[in-house]
Amino acid sequence: MRFTRKCALHAWHAHGILTLIVPVESQAMRLKLYCNRYGHFKDALVCSVNCVYRTRCNDFALFYDERRAEVDALVSEYYDARRSQEGQKPRPAADTETAHLPPVARPEELRKLIRLEVLREMAEALYIWIDKEDRAELLETNEVLKRAERGQKAKNIYRVSQEMELRYQLVPRKRIDKAKRTAAVEAERAEARRTRRTPSRPAPPAPVPFPAPVAADEDERQAPAPRRARARAGR
Repeated sequence: MRFTRKCALHAWHAHGILTLIVPVESQAMRLKLYCNRYGHFKDALVCSVNCVYRTRCNDFALFYDERRAEVDALVSEYYDARRSQEGQKPRPAADTETAHLPPVARPEELRKLIRLEVLREMAEALYIWIDKEDRAELLETNEVLKRAERGQKAKNIYRVSQEMELRYQLVPRKRIDKAKRTAAVEAERAEARRTRRTPSRPAPPAPVPFPAPVAADEDERQAPAPRRARARAGR
């Protein structure tokens, strides 16, 4: 049984997954993210191995893309601990009221979480030489041709052009890209709403230049003399 879709049982199932392997004192220091579907913070291990929305959740897709190495290491430690506990007697439950209840949450099968990914493209193709005794050797093109010149025959020869590696793929790459596009569109819409609510203020008018003052001596020369002063000058 996978993780339930009912919010009321969600926390109980998460407790069963974590307490099976992880000590209680170390759970506070683990990776956590906020789950918008259930409305609370969840341990990344629960999202990785038990949640039915793992491959469809945009929140976990973005979280996994940013912290893939940490989450992969967390999942690897979890399954290593489960393998080490196989064959051992189950630990007695601390709560006597729930000790008789069977485990509800079960982790996903490991084979569903692992994928072969291309590590790098080979600059020059190599060949796997299978001899008559079913022993395999990895050879270059020149070595294969030399063996053919010496009369050696292979049972099978396979061409190798890519170096592969086994890695966890908790969320498909296409789903992560889709989550990124969705987050970018939501960010653009939020920015547009914010700019509409806060209209831009009009630019202040340009300052009017103040006229330059005229020199005082030039004003006295150009100004006409008073009438009394002209009469005295005539006398």
